[in-house]
Amino acid sequence: MSELLERYLADASASESRFTMHELFQASGYAALVYFLFSYLISFGSRQPLVEWINPGRRYLPLLAGVLFAGAYSLLARAVLKYNNSHSQLLRQLVNEEKAQSEVVGAMSFAVFGVTLLMLFLWCWWNLPRHPRTFSTNPKNLLKEYRRAIRHYVRWKGGLDYAYLCEIRNEVGTVMAEGANDRDILRGLYRMPEVPNAELDADPRKGIAEQKRLWQEEAQRIFRELPRLDELLKPIRQGANVTFCFDVNVGAVYLEVMVKPTGDPAAANALYLFAASLNEHEVERMTAGRHFYALSEAIHHIRRGVTKG
Repeated sequence: MSELLERYLADASASESRFTMHELFQASGYAALVYFLFSYLISFGSRQPLVEWINPGRRYLPLLAGVLFAGAYSLLARAVLKYNNSHSQLLRQLVNEEKAQSEVVGAMSFAVFGVTLLMLFLWCWWNLPRHPRTFSTNPKNLLKEYRRAIRHYVRWKGGLDYAYLCEIRNEVGTVMAEGANDRDILRGLYRMPEVPNAELDADPRKGIAEQKRLWQEEAQRIFRELPRLDELLKPIRQGANVTFCFDVNVGAVYLEVMVKPTGDPAAANALYLFAASLNEHEVERMTAGRHFYALSEAIHHIRRGVTKG
C-alpha cells in the first residue's frame, strides 16, 4: 500500500512539474513577444529612431498603449475564469510565489510595455518638437497653419528666437506669419555690446520691437540682393542660391527662398522664410539650424497640398 502511495505521489509531482514547465514556456513566449515588439519599435527605420521615426508617429503611441492595456486586461480576465481566482489573488501569486500563471505573466508584460510607450510619448512630447510632416497639407486656414508651424518651432528653448514668412507681391513684402520668443530675444539683446543695457532696462518691449524691425529690414535687403548673390556663385555652375545661413558673433540668421520671383508683378511671385537666433551656444550645437530646417520642411509640407508643382 505504501509503495502505491509513493508511486502516486511521484506521478503527481512529475505531472505538476510538467504543467509548471508548460506554463513557464508560455510565459516566456509572452515576454519574448513583448521584447521583440519593443526592439522592433526602437530599431526600425534609421540610426536615430527617436527623432526620425518614433517622434513623427508619436501620436499613435497612446493608442498602441491602450491596445496593450486592453490585451493585458483580457488575459487577466481569462486567468480569473480559468483558475477561479480573483484578480488580486492572481497578482499576489505573481509577486509572492515562485509559480505564476502564464496569462498573468503575459498581462503584466503587456501592461509594462504599455506604460513604457506612454512614458516614451511623454518624453518625445516634452523634449522634441513636432515632426514637419505632422502639420496639415490641406488646412482650412492656410495662414493659421503657417503661424502654428512658425510659433511651434520658435517656442522651443535653445532654438530659434524669431521667424517670419514673407510674401512678395508687386515688389512689396507682406508678413504672412510671424513667431517670436520675446524672453529669449531680450536675453540675447543684453549680450549684444552694440545695444545699451540702459535702453533695455528703460523699455524692454521697445528694444524687442526694434530688433524685430531690424531683422525684417535685413531679410528684405538680402532678398533684394539675390541677383547679385546668384551672379557671384554663377561660375561654380551649381545653380541659384536657395538657403542662407549667416553665423555672426551673436547667434545666426537664416533665410530660405521658398518661391523664386517669377517676374509677374500682378501675382504673388515670391516667398521667403527668415529666422534668427541670438544664442551662439545653440548655433554651434546646430540646434537652431535643425529647427530652422525643420520649420522650412513644415512650410513646404503645408504648401504641398495647396500648390501645383
